[in-house]
Amino acid sequence: MMQAPFKPSPEDLTYLRRLGWTVLIAAILMMAWRASDLLLLAFGSLLGAVMFRSAARLMQRIGVRNWSVALGLGTLLVLAAFGAIGYLLTVQFGTELGAMLGNLPGTLETIERGLSTTQVGKAVVQAGQAAAGGSKIADSLSDLVRGAGEILLNFAIVIVGAMFIAGNPTPYRNAVVLLTPPPGRPTMERALDEMSLALKLWLKAKLITMTLMALVIGGSLWLAGLESWAALGLLGGLSEFVPYVGPAVAMLPAIGLAASEGGDVLWQTVVAYLAVRVIEGYMLTPFINRTVVSIPPALTLFTILGVGAVFGVYGVFFAGALLVIAFVGVREFYLRDTLGEDIDGVPRD
Repeated sequence: MMQAPFKPSPEDLTYLRRLGWTVLIAAILMMAWRASDLLLLAFGSLLGAVMFRSAARLMQRIGVRNWSVALGLGTLLVLAAFGAIGYLLTVQFGTELGAMLGNLPGTLETIERGLSTTQVGKAVVQAGQAAAGGSKIADSLSDLVRGAGEILLNFAIVIVGAMFIAGNPTPYRNAVVLLTPPPGRPTMERALDEMSLALKLWLKAKLITMTLMALVIGGSLWLAGLESWAALGLLGGLSEFVPYVGPAVAMLPAIGLAASEGGDVLWQTVVAYLAVRVIEGYMLTPFINRTVVSIPPALTLFTILGVGAVFGVYGVFFAGALLVIAFVGVREFYLRDTLGEDIDGVPRD
């Protein structure tokens, strides 16, 4: 006699369904972890596409009517800017910056030895080692400088991907919307619009901050009497792309060079950096960030450190943009859509 097929009870079906979703989510997270480098490159391509399309809109504002022509000119403008930065980093100041970054671990050790001569200095060194893992950041940056071939390859991949996305972003956007359950699609469309706007404003704010800080840092170090003021100004400006952590690391080569020159250069360099931080914290940052998502500084700092610990140095470069996306996502999907909170959107330019 054949037995009737086994039928699970409704309670078992609910449990099995939840178990299946748990396994699926765990598998997705595991794949994301294994493919973290690829995901970072994809996110970099998304940022590049936002840059290209923002530059294209700038071209339209100055009189270019055809969108394809504007996008082509905008892409060339962004690539020319990257080329100029690359020229300054490799040809104009390449030797100076390479020596400074290559000697960064030694510079940190010299600073640590100097501070360790007093009890207060020892406490500062121990706190810094506990917070940053000793000289791991400096060692990672030195490895990053030495891996120039890998950097160029990844940059080329990001640029090509950005061109594809910028040329026709509609299929990617539609795919994300269609993968969302129908009741949540209006929320997803609104969230994608807000994320795109937030990224555009964030990049615009970063560009302004980096340019101004390069000029301010370079001018301050020139007044302090440091010979490599131009290279250090460029390095300081670029470091603003990674808030808090980047400027702190970029300051170390200047302190090391100032200490090696002796005389009054060291204290003048320290005073110059303190003045720069005051100008940035109380004048530039509040003024520039009025049009960007307002994210608490402590959240930004710990997000950068956390992303760096999980994804490495490359993750640090994208941590600020990832935080903007996550912040807008929580606001749109959870606070506004789930809890029904009345929250103002990102200011529009």
